Amino acid sequence: MADAPKLHVVPAVKPTAKEQTALRIKRMPRPDGLLQCNRCGSRTVLNTENGVTVKNGRRRAGTKIDKDVCADCYKRGVIVPMQTELKPID
Repeated sequence: MADAPKLHVVPAVKPTAKEQTALRIKRMPRPDGLLQCNRCGSRTVLNTENGVTVKNGRRRAGTKIDKDVCADCYKRGVIVPMQTELKPID
């Protein structure tokens, strides 16, 4: 048998300035009812609808695809529902 490769424990890395800011924002107390992403701390909300039409100058809603998801995480390809309270993400 060949020698098994040795495993090494990687030391913890200090968070970057951007990660420290995100952690600080996530830990800030939230006003009642404020939607905030538990993943990145953003407060930017995205709603996606399909089939929106305009009739007589008024917008008619189509089928809701996504409701109240984090816009910043969505840009990265992750769909994270916004929540009014801090809950751990699995």
